[in-house]
Amino acid sequence: MRTRVGALPVTPFVAAPAPRTLRDRPAGSAPMEACLAVHEDRRSPLERLVGIAPLRAHAQELRDRVGLEEESGAALVRLPADWTVLHSVAVPGGGVVPHLLVGPAGVFAVLPESRRDASVWVSGDLASVDGASSDALRDAELIAGAVGESLGHLLPPGVPVVPVVTFLEPRRILLRSAPRTVHVLAAAGLVPWLRSLPEICSALQVDRLADAAELPATWSAGEVRDPSELRDRFDRLEVEAVQADRRWRVTVRALAGAGGVVSLASALMIAALLGNLLPN
Repeated sequence: MRTRVGALPVTPFVAAPAPRTLRDRPAGSAPMEACLAVHEDRRSPLERLVGIAPLRAHAQELRDRVGLEEESGAALVRLPADWTVLHSVAVPGGGVVPHLLVGPAGVFAVLPESRRDASVWVSGDLASVDGASSDALRDAELIAGAVGESLGHLLPPGVPVVPVVTFLEPRRILLRSAPRTVHVLAAAGLVPWLRSLPEICSALQVDRLADAAELPATWSAGEVRDPSELRDRFDRLEVEAVQADRRWRVTVRALAGAGGVVSLASALMIAALLGNLLPN
């Protein structure tokens, strides 16, 4: 085959990758990002050796929150295909919706609570968890209100954003009287409850709401970060935490075998004295 003299090279057309949307965010993305943002490993070499945990208290709370939202989010895959589930939706003005659901029964902002085996008492808009006053209902109402403002005119008349507070494996939930807007449920009952609700949105309305909800611009948010890069960074932190826990168990057994006389404070004092002798 002859090549024409002077012919310009043809550059093949390559379509630009579509921008990421909130559909790409897995459950637990927001606490995952927050955990990585606040984490700073300040352990000395010997503290690493004996298995001192790499996460400070606040970072550890966020790590636990990731697990909670991943577990509660995993149950939502049992919703029918005409439902859209978005995770870690940051609303304008602050606050995050762990799970935002859009389906034939309407729009739901789901906020899972962190305590397992909790005793929950609800009377109107007042709630307590294990005997302590809780702001969960108020927070859920505020976040649902922010979702409603962002979706604005797309919400069909008479279709509110319903706030839902869920508890994983609660000991009991005692509803003396129902709150005005918030629904309080055991996490295991969320999907059956949603499936039992009447349809109040047409398929077209659901599609319009879901298409708007997945766009970062709807929430005045920036570009959606690469979820695989976020997951890789968090997984590395998880490995560090698990390895530290194993080393600490070995350290405790070794100290117990030595008579249990050496305290943690003594071990850290030794770390301060010998830290310069150990490799970084």
